[in-house]
Amino acid sequence: MEFDTYLIGLTGNIASGKSVVLQYLANFGALTIDADLAAQETYLPGNSAYQFILERFGYDLTFNDGQINRSKLGRLVFRDPTALTELEAVIHPLVTQNIFAAFKTTTRPVSAIEAIKLFEAGIDQYCQSLWAVAADDEIRLNRLMEARGLDESSARQRIQSQSPQSEKIRLADHTIYTNTTFTDTYAQTSALFHSLGLKPYEISSADGKVRLSHLDPADFETAAFLLQEKTEQTWEPEDLYRLLGQRTVVAFYHGGALTQLLLLRVEQGMAVYLAHAPFRSEILPVSVGIPLLRQYLAGQAKMLIVGRDLLSPEEAKLLGFTYGEDAPPVHPLLYSNFLRKHGLMPGEVYFSDI
Repeated sequence: MEFDTYLIGLTGNIASGKSVVLQYLANFGALTIDADLAAQETYLPGNSAYQFILERFGYDLTFNDGQINRSKLGRLVFRDPTALTELEAVIHPLVTQNIFAAFKTTTRPVSAIEAIKLFEAGIDQYCQSLWAVAADDEIRLNRLMEARGLDESSARQRIQSQSPQSEKIRLADHTIYTNTTFTDTYAQTSALFHSLGLKPYEISSADGKVRLSHLDPADFETAAFLLQEKTEQTWEPEDLYRLLGQRTVVAFYHGGALTQLLLLRVEQGMAVYLAHAPFRSEILPVSVGIPLLRQYLAGQAKMLIVGRDLLSPEEAKLLGFTYGEDAPPVHPLLYSNFLRKHGLMPGEVYFSDI
């Protein structure tokens, strides 16, 4: 199977920093897919793996809304290798099928798939470049305990349940090490991306005056000023590199000068507009900015979600947005979970197709 997009395969063990590297690639404009999130989507109620999981592992796994308790399922399979193998035998083909469908339809020049089982699932054979992300075991242990709230015993069990990092490093074409700072991880990612002859994605308005692209570190001083006005805190370069590893930051340039930053989270075909600095731009009113943002996100997301504090009802209607309580163009639980994850409710947003 061949794709029109240049495909990067990204792998690494738990808490190695894969998600940060994947987010840096998203900021360069790549279509990015997290295989773990793609797997979770297969066992939403009514989806392909849902019934198998309940029949194999028990109907008491569900919450009141019918969703599978992933933490409980994880505890079951991580202590039983046979159960984990059975689950993966069902999930992996479904996930691979959905991922390949996304790569075949995207218009993005570059795409990236993050998967712990990149080699085991056979996805590596379709990638033009294979990247491993690695960090020392003790660093990963501390990340699991601090960021995910696991006790030391559970964290060690998660680490020891996976094959050694050295095997992924051996099979990969390139390795990024995340033992130190976000600045260093970004530098490694950017250098590798450009060494492959790849370029960050960007678009320009019809008149050529406005350009949307990634936030260039050369403009960090201006970015820090814009964000400081909004957040009332000082932004050092390391803070900005951390932000780029957590959010998609779209930079609006007018006449070559950085004028506005938009912060989004893009996952599973949905993009939610989280913040902007400055709030309103005379140079880039929402009637200009939103259509350009839709154009920039095309091929990276299928659905744009914005808060009602951003658009008036009249603007929302003019720009083709629908009230957030209406039926979304994705699984309703996928949509509601995504909003909840970012502290939003359907009544607080509008959405539109891209």
